[in-house]
Amino acid sequence: MRRPKENTRLYNFLASVGLQDDSPVEQIIAAKKQYRKTYLLEHKQKHRKANPEFLVQLSKENGEYETITESAKKHSMPVSVFLKKSTIAYINQFYVVPNRVQLAKMEQLLSQCLNEIQTIVKSKERFFWEREQKFEAIEMRIIKLESEIKEVICNPPLKQNDSQTQVSQKVL
Repeated sequence: MRRPKENTRLYNFLASVGLQDDSPVEQIIAAKKQYRKTYLLEHKQKHRKANPEFLVQLSKENGEYETITESAKKHSMPVSVFLKKSTIAYINQFYVVPNRVQLAKMEQLLSQCLNEIQTIVKSKERFFWEREQKFEAIEMRIIKLESEIKEVICNPPLKQNDSQTQVSQKVL
């Protein structure tokens, strides 16, 4: 049997119980089990104090379980993570975006369009001042569109009678 290193919690525990290297093996094994039991109890108590847990029961009869599991799958998250994120999002009045990759691609496309228009404006601004104004108007529209799309996708409407279609019509 391995001897514990000095100045460790296990070594100090065995010394406080009065066991030494020449003690019977059975007593040392029993003392180690007792130490492990008390250590795990303290660890669990600290963990529960730092990270409170809540038990949530979902009814299969009411369809709660199926609804939440389907939504969690759509968002590519485990059920517990989905419940936590959607609860926090609801409180902070944000959407839990189902496909963040698609949102990022949309933002990237809008940004690329803006960059292309900016290069056109820089190359043409010396010669055609009317076109320059049109390009700047298009540039401003794309910037506004980019911010409003992100706002619509990430933030839910605040009023109950607002529908997503009304908000999306505002953006377009």
